[in-house]
Amino acid sequence: MTPAGKPSWIGKDGGIDLSKIPIDSVLRRSVLEGDKEFRGACSVLRAVYQAGRMEAGIYLYGLFIHNYGNMARKELLVSALSDVPTKESARILFRELNDVESNNSTRGYINSILKCLSRYPIEIINDGFVALLNDRKWSYKMKKKFEEIINY
Repeated sequence: MTPAGKPSWIGKDGGIDLSKIPIDSVLRRSVLEGDKEFRGACSVLRAVYQAGRMEAGIYLYGLFIHNYGNMARKELLVSALSDVPTKESARILFRELNDVESNNSTRGYINSILKCLSRYPIEIINDGFVALLNDRKWSYKMKKKFEEIINY
């Protein structure tokens, strides 16, 4: 609380300072069963990461691992990680590309991962895409997508 009795995360202009907002309740909501709460928690974690709270990115990494078997939640997490362009995020996403089977039912999910990775700096993603290009698992069409991302 400030001397004026306002929470420290409320600015002088009345706006919310996401770099100071408490996220304990957000963390609790992210592990609840409801998808609405989970979606909201991911959005808040994404926003507070963008405001400078690096720990929010680390929590998103953990949620990705915690929700390993839940494709719907992983899609939400991939979207949130698109604004967390770190080596760790890239490593998680490339591992996911290696683990997921490429077929008609996973194509949209794979494309969302590729879209996310395409937003990252080339120095973070280049080696991962080179490895994918050398992997026989991927079709010619997918390898063209990989090349488009690293040659953009």
